Amino acid sequence: MKREELENWLISKGYSKDKFGHYQRNTNKETTRFKMQANSTHYEKRITFAATEYSPKQNEWLRLASGYYKNLLITSEGKLSGMKR
Repeated sequence: MKREELENWLISKGYSKDKFGHYQRNTNKETTRFKMQANSTHYEKRITFAATEYSPKQNEWLRLASGYYKNLLITSEGKLSGMKR
């Protein structure tokens, strides 16, 4: 698969491109993104750490899966295959 094919699939699934060139989707419960790189992509979820007396509330990205574009494909059911944890 080429990067452009993945980008078109992401747009069809409701993702939008952010100012950094990654694709994000916000739902009521969570924010997920595909972090686009030159040869690979990472599927990530935003998590929030509660504030403590030593640090303020923080938002971070947790990588759930990743894969090289050459290993990815769209199945006949319309799902993305080839990502590894």
